[in-house]
Amino acid sequence: MYSTEAIKSFRGKRLKTQDDISNILNVSRQAYCTYENNPLQCELDLIFKILNSLNVSEEEFEYFLNAIKQDYLSYKMQLINPKQ
Repeated sequence: MYSTEAIKSFRGKRLKTQDDISNILNVSRQAYCTYENNPLQCELDLIFKILNSLNVSEEEFEYFLNAIKQDYLSYKMQLINPKQ
């Protein structure tokens, strides 16, 4: 998923671990790992909290929105052409 890779990239650029971000969000590392690996299943306010905790720039936010768009287009294609 493109949005997952975007979040991991933002975290990596800041040299932050999942533990670091989970502590900021006041959740377990396991919970944060679930959010990071499935951002499309998170509530919007949680996504904003994650991005805010990573201090993403406006440019990075646009990148993330484009990643979500790519996830949607991939999902849509799977609906049209399901694997048999």
